[in-house]
Amino acid sequence: MRLALPALLMAVSAGAASAQTCEIDIAAVEARIAELEPSYGMVLSDIGCDAPTNPAHVLMCDAAEAPDATLWRMGRLDDLAWIHAVENATGQDVDETNPPRDDDFLARRDACTDEACLCDVLIGHTNDSLGGTSPYPQ
Repeated sequence: MRLALPALLMAVSAGAASAQTCEIDIAAVEARIAELEPSYGMVLSDIGCDAPTNPAHVLMCDAAEAPDATLWRMGRLDDLAWIHAVENATGQDVDETNPPRDDDFLARRDACTDEACLCDVLIGHTNDSLGGTSPYPQ
């Protein structure tokens, strides 16, 4: 039981560090997710957290388990924003169970080895997808 408290403190510290690293308004991110999910709720992440090996995927999956899940929620918003952008650009509905992916973005994201890089890449891609309706500074 003595190990549980240090592990909990490390997890809380990691979550707080993520929010500080990204310097975002997580409430604004959650609000934008809530607006997009009714239309694109079937869209899932391309990242599988069963046994991630890519450093970026490990960071994202670890964030999914953190109390505030900042990076994971940023990834969720980005997934929804991308599909929204594709549908707006093409005028066509996409298959939400097998949506098109932005391979250039995925390569940039998957090249990240730290949270700061993931924050920058996710914010940039979400801003590109949502324009002025993004919760992030432009």
